[in-house]
Amino acid sequence: MLINRLKRVVLIFTFAAFLPSFLAAQEIESLEDERTKQLEEMGVLLPSLSSIRELSGSEFEKPLDQQNSDTLEEIADVSNTLANLVGKLLDGYNDYIRDNSRYDFVLEEVRAAPITTELGSLDTELKTMRNIAYLNLGKIALNESEEMKAFLYFNDAYRLAVFSCSDGVENCVRYEAEQFMKELLGVEGESYVHWQR
Repeated sequence: MLINRLKRVVLIFTFAAFLPSFLAAQEIESLEDERTKQLEEMGVLLPSLSSIRELSGSEFEKPLDQQNSDTLEEIADVSNTLANLVGKLLDGYNDYIRDNSRYDFVLEEVRAAPITTELGSLDTELKTMRNIAYLNLGKIALNESEEMKAFLYFNDAYRLAVFSCSDGVENCVRYEAEQFMKELLGVEGESYVHWQR
């Protein structure tokens, strides 16, 4: 009887000793799978921020009828990839803020770090590039009488852009995309702009 108990205790301790290494191996394998999936989706080369800024600046300066659809697709794709990578850094800060939300002094210090403002601005810049590219692709498709394709590009710009037009409708991608979508559907009605007190 005592021997059976000792065997069980030894078995439990043996299992307990190997469990952490087994779980760590599972976690490493999971990370490897995730990394492989991300490499398949994003490619192996890190896009250049300065190159996409230059490309988007030169393409967006052109009149719409001189903008190239392939170039706009590249701008949308690369700026989205870069925004996702910037988002990984922002996620780390946001997770830390969430984990320490009870400690105001920690939140103030983290939010005061210049990198959080820089990352937020860069994220907005990249997403704006992507959204303008989608909006312009929609306009090009509409000009070529490809209404469904235009609608889907407008929808991409609409759903991915900041919803509230705090700076007015002139530079609000969501609002402009919405107007095209409403026109294509024959829908009337005043669109939301920005909450006001």
